[in-house]
Amino acid sequence: MEPTPTDVLSDGPQSPIPQRTAARRPRVARACIACQQKKQKCDGGSPSCCISHDPSTNRRHPRNYVDSLEKHNTSLEQHVAFLEGALRKLHPNLDVDNLTSRAIESIAATDSAVTRWEEDVSDMTGRSAGSPAFPHGAYRDDVSNLDLLCLRAAGGDPHYFGTSSDFSLTKLFSATLRGVQAQGPGLTMGGVSNSTILSRPLPTPKQLPERAVLVRLTTAYFEQVHPQFPLLHRPTYLEWEEDVLRAREKGELPNPTYLFFVYAVAAVGALTNADSGDTLPEGLYASAETLFEHVMRLNSLESIQAILCCAMYSIRSPVGVSVWTLSGLALRQCIELGLHRKIPWSKVEHNVLKSQMRRRVFWCSYNLDRAVAITLGRPVGINDSDIDVEYPLDIDDENITVSCLLAEPRTSSAQPVTTVSSSIHTIRARQIWGRIQNLMYPQIGTESTAEMRSMIIQSFRDELKNWLDTAPDQLSSNKAHNNAFGCAEWFELMYHHSILLLHRHSLVSFQQSPNEDGARDPAFLECAQAAERICMLYRQLYITQRLNDTWGALHVLFLGAITFLYCLWVSPETRATYRSDRVSAACTSCMVVLAVMAERWAGVRPYRDTFDMLASATQTMFAESQANPSMHALPALSSGHDELSSNLIDMAELGMCSSIEDLLTMMIQ
Repeated sequence: MEPTPTDVLSDGPQSPIPQRTAARRPRVARACIACQQKKQKCDGGSPSCCISHDPSTNRRHPRNYVDSLEKHNTSLEQHVAFLEGALRKLHPNLDVDNLTSRAIESIAATDSAVTRWEEDVSDMTGRSAGSPAFPHGAYRDDVSNLDLLCLRAAGGDPHYFGTSSDFSLTKLFSATLRGVQAQGPGLTMGGVSNSTILSRPLPTPKQLPERAVLVRLTTAYFEQVHPQFPLLHRPTYLEWEEDVLRAREKGELPNPTYLFFVYAVAAVGALTNADSGDTLPEGLYASAETLFEHVMRLNSLESIQAILCCAMYSIRSPVGVSVWTLSGLALRQCIELGLHRKIPWSKVEHNVLKSQMRRRVFWCSYNLDRAVAITLGRPVGINDSDIDVEYPLDIDDENITVSCLLAEPRTSSAQPVTTVSSSIHTIRARQIWGRIQNLMYPQIGTESTAEMRSMIIQSFRDELKNWLDTAPDQLSSNKAHNNAFGCAEWFELMYHHSILLLHRHSLVSFQQSPNEDGARDPAFLECAQAAERICMLYRQLYITQRLNDTWGALHVLFLGAITFLYCLWVSPETRATYRSDRVSAACTSCMVVLAVMAERWAGVRPYRDTFDMLASATQTMFAESQANPSMHALPALSSGHDELSSNLIDMAELGMCSSIEDLLTMMIQ
């Protein structure tokens, strides 16, 4: 039987015959560009078929463009969900679902500042003794990122240009401050690293205290610090503080600039109260440091105010950035912004508040620079001949608004004092100091005659006496808070310190040069009397608890104490004027203050011990001279010389003003 065709196709041992079927082409929604040009059907399979043209948008897309967008969108949603979860952990009070652009900017600024602060902390604690102060490449990056100055930055303050100005120094400020974080406090010498400072544990940043505590710290700052350095406008600051507190209560991120100043003011205010301890001010200041670079980037008036706030902390704290460094940075930034010049055509003059704050900030920087530079015997940051801006108006903060003044400024000593009256009067004394330095301290290769020096000294005596007689009364609020600044004793202290500055060069230069009558220079007796009065006044202020511990107070007191002993050692006429009980009273007064300060600050101990040794030798000299009037031997320091040398090394490490160094050198030789 013949097999049928059906049998052949189904069963049987025969080899199957393959059936030829037509291959189906995949259908595509839109032909690719190459197939459209060739006018052929597109299967989307060849490499040239990967790009298609969308006639509605006239754009070219990959063949799988929509699929790739969907995959990318899914990936982004997962990534955003992960970041929102991390953000909720870092900022639990933040409403992630309703973020504003301002909140996002604040988060970025705050978190990046915290990261930089942590890097700086790890750099300070982790680097070896011989390693550089900056992380690898950090200094190079800061220098390479310098921008050319523009005439007026968008939204920024106008800049001042001298004949040789090239670059803005603002971006170097943060790097410079990072390099000196580990240095000693207050009036320390730049570049000197103190081992006791390095051994202190790094402070932990603290959150702002409760509203009631913060208000108390703010009041302490404006009552005790602001009258001497009115670098902030109190009503404006209170608005900043309220803005920060409201944002915290709502769970929002506050303005980082406002937050910096609130932290800084609270830290300084805590330093004025001994009951606050060390952890609160150090923790608040550490929190302010995390926001410092953000404020410096503004390159504006607020940037200088931030530097000055750091200086206010360093003046009163046993640790911190050198005031010498900070005063120089502040004054240079003032010059960069032209605050030292009077510019009649400036638009700033139409804003009364900003105009007055520019003046206040400059003169506060000037005041600080003069105090530190002359105390340390260094060149000042700016000459008076380069300044033509007026003093700020003698008026209370509450009477200054953007558009006008709400009261007439104080123009005579008969009118009631204002918040800034004592500060302006102090600036006048600093200007006298500057002229004393220019005229009484000869420059290299110059020297004035004795007759000319005598005339100049008498002129300065008269000017200083007039300055003391016209000193304003102390604010009633300062009296109520037992604050020493602006009181009669404070101005008398400054007057007697000015007398020492007036004769500082003469004490060392002419101590072996008798005058025509065979007597010593009368400056020795005048300086001994001024120094004695300084010791007595400091004891009086400390007993009444009207004076806070500051490195400036330490330098003034120690200079007065050493000058008193030096004049007794060198001048026979001065020794003949003083009785032993009077010498003992002055030495005891100084030792009481130094002992109290040393209990609070370990860095004061070498000052205390050095004076104790020198004072004991002086009193021994007086006792021996009374027992044997014919003996005129000077005090001997044979015993305890090694201890004295060790104390001098410690003092030099912390920072010793040139006057103290010169006098101690003459006494020990």
